[in-house]
Amino acid sequence: MAPGIVLIIVGAIFTFALKAESTWLDVRVLGLILMLGGAAFIARARLKRREVVTRESSPGEQAEEKQVVERRVE
Repeated sequence: MAPGIVLIIVGAIFTFALKAESTWLDVRVLGLILMLGGAAFIARARLKRREVVTRESSPGEQAEEKQVVERRVE
């Protein structure tokens, strides 16, 4: 989640603090893109799920399947 926060901070600096002018790059648009990317990164990290499928069996028995879905909480 930290890279997403860094992207938001850098994007805010580009959008609101810099007064640079360029003919080929709009600094405000770049800042907005970075902030949106940071927000998407944080949203993806919060919704990330990990699925684990385990199979347990004893000799001569059919394998029993268990599915465990974990959500990482921060």
